[in-house]
Amino acid sequence: MEDRELIRRIQNGQTEYLNTIAQRYYDDIYYFCCYQTGNREDSYDLAQDTFLRFIRYIDRYQYRNLKGYLLTIAMNLCREYLRQSAALSEREIAPDQTKSAAKTAMASLKADRVDALENAIMLSEALMQLPEIQREAVLLHHFYGYKNREIARMTGASYSAVKSRIRQGLEKLSRLLTRSDFKV
Repeated sequence: MEDRELIRRIQNGQTEYLNTIAQRYYDDIYYFCCYQTGNREDSYDLAQDTFLRFIRYIDRYQYRNLKGYLLTIAMNLCREYLRQSAALSEREIAPDQTKSAAKTAMASLKADRVDALENAIMLSEALMQLPEIQREAVLLHHFYGYKNREIARMTGASYSAVKSRIRQGLEKLSRLLTRSDFKV
């Protein structure tokens, strides 16, 4: 069933279709939150909050692009999360301890999976070093396949600003990942 039909039915009181939407888009929302925050545990909560907020305002939703709408909600929740965590950053565990724990866990994996995991961690670490607006644009464009105009609508930025953010973000990612001293 198409998203438009699901929304119409939910707005008409058939709330059992909310599960269909959640099943269809939960993984995308969760992974987006992971890339935005760098925290898997909190990303579960942010993904859940995304769907809760969607449910709360479903009567006001006018269909355009459901996945984009959900990603916009997730993006706003991630921004809020990052602002709050920046204020509490002094109380968190030191990054070296987190990196050490990740390296210990990697040592126990099979050799063929270690390279892929290291690359994923390096990419995640590099993404977290990008400014928030560049990271969002790069993720939405390259990981989720949205066009620049769609990203502009989702973020409220101009088309040229989105294009510039993606270009600058990719350039910075490239520099970070090719640096010889860049370590996880």
